[in-house]
Amino acid sequence: MTLRDKIIYRLVSNRGEFVSGQEIAKGENVSRSAVAKCINSLKDEGFDITSVNNLGHRLNSSPSLLSEGAVRAHLNDNDIDIRIFQTIDSTNTEAKRAIANGLTNNALFVANEQTAGRGRRGRSFYSPKEDGIYFSCVLHPEVSLADSTAITSAAAVAVCQALEATTKKHPLIKWVNDIFIDNFKVCGILTEAISDFESGKIDAIIVGIGINLTTEIFPEELKSIAASVGMKLDRCALVADIYSRLTALCDTLPEKQFMDKYREYSLVLGKTVTFNRNGRDYNALADAINDNGELEVILDSGERMILNSGEISVKLA
Repeated sequence: MTLRDKIIYRLVSNRGEFVSGQEIAKGENVSRSAVAKCINSLKDEGFDITSVNNLGHRLNSSPSLLSEGAVRAHLNDNDIDIRIFQTIDSTNTEAKRAIANGLTNNALFVANEQTAGRGRRGRSFYSPKEDGIYFSCVLHPEVSLADSTAITSAAAVAVCQALEATTKKHPLIKWVNDIFIDNFKVCGILTEAISDFESGKIDAIIVGIGINLTTEIFPEELKSIAASVGMKLDRCALVADIYSRLTALCDTLPEKQFMDKYREYSLVLGKTVTFNRNGRDYNALADAINDNGELEVILDSGERMILNSGEISVKLA
């Protein structure tokens, strides 16, 4: 980490308490003037820091700006690679580039803005600066290619749990991986696997997550379906919380213990859904979600059909 991020790490880890400038200087092997210069720079950036002679420096509130130090302060993983971007084309695309260039650690790629954010089925994901949080987790679970498909469901559960704990709102999952609050989409998840098809093993999995936090203006095509959480949250803490929950759930991928939670958060179970299969439109009752994350529906004819991919529509209100 840079000195800037090391100081942020110390301030966030001790938020609300004074941290001695001398202690920081000694711990980071720099001069006190270097620490003071960095603290003043952070204040200019917008960090709410109080400095008092003989006491030191105190971070008064959660920083709204993204930084490696703040994300790392909320994690217990010292080995994770964290990369912060003010603007980038796509965090998933950047993660792929990093893997191609030799990245082998678990990693977080976090952006303030995406200019070419990616959604499922080739769609774009609207990612305006400072209004949301856009990040990709690079994971290396030791699971088969078949078991790896459950990571999307695990990610949806991790996001719902984190948002519920932070906002006290009740997020729901629209099968497969869209997160809704109050009948509007607030989050999308895009999972991509880097695999060795000969061995059937996963080299890496990239889980891209985009959350609208305070976005008020959406493109015309999104106005009827998208909204924001409606709260200005500590983005660094939220990223760390979701990552921690996701990695914990990944430890149970083969057993899929999280699928009960996925079903609890389901927006579609018990509702009539529409979908297209092989060029034909269907109406059906969403009856169950099995442990493989597949949606089991009952057609008007009484026939049961299992959907393992694709898009569905559901009337919400």
